[in-house]
Amino acid sequence: MASNQTPVAAQVSIGTGLASDAEAIAALGAKVFTESFGFAVPDDELANYLASTYSTEAMAAEMAKPEVTTFVARDSSGQLVGFVQLVLQATDAAVDGDPSTHAELQRLYVDASAHGRGIGTKLAAAVEAMAREEGVKKLWLTVWQNSAPGQRLYSRLGYVKTGETDYSFGTCVHIDYVFVKDL
Repeated sequence: MASNQTPVAAQVSIGTGLASDAEAIAALGAKVFTESFGFAVPDDELANYLASTYSTEAMAAEMAKPEVTTFVARDSSGQLVGFVQLVLQATDAAVDGDPSTHAELQRLYVDASAHGRGIGTKLAAAVEAMAREEGVKKLWLTVWQNSAPGQRLYSRLGYVKTGETDYSFGTCVHIDYVFVKDL
C-alpha cells in the first residue's frame, strides 16, 4: 500500500444505531439475510420471515428494547454498510456459567460490497467493548453450520464452538453452531 493511501477499514465509522436508522438497518438486514440464506428456504417462507423480522417497524421495536444495543458501520459517505446487535442477559444451553453474566452478539451483517475490509471485526469489537463495560463474562453467538466464512471469522476473533442449536423459521429448521468467548 502506498504511504498516501488510507486503509479502507479506517474509512468506516462505528457508532450506536439510532431509531432513525431502523429503516436502513432493516433494509440491509433483509438484503444480507436473503443473500446468505434465501436459497435454502422456500420463497413464501422467506418473504414471511423478512416481513416479520426485517420490516422497519419490527427493527424499530427491537432496537427500542432496553437490553438491545445496535451498532452501525458507515462508510465515508455516511452509507450504512453493516450492523450488529448486543443483547444483554441472553443465554443458551451451550453457554456455561451464570446466565446473568451472558450476552448475545446477534446479527453481525455486512453488505457484500464491503466484505474484506475489516468491518465485521470492528463491529464485533464494539459489541465486545460494551459487553465488558456491562460486566458480561461470556459473549455468545450462533452461526449457520454452512457458513464457513462466518465460522472462520468468529474463530479468528477468539470465539470457540460449544454446541449446536436449531434455527427455525416457517417449516425450515437449520442447525446453527453456538460460539462463545470469555471476556
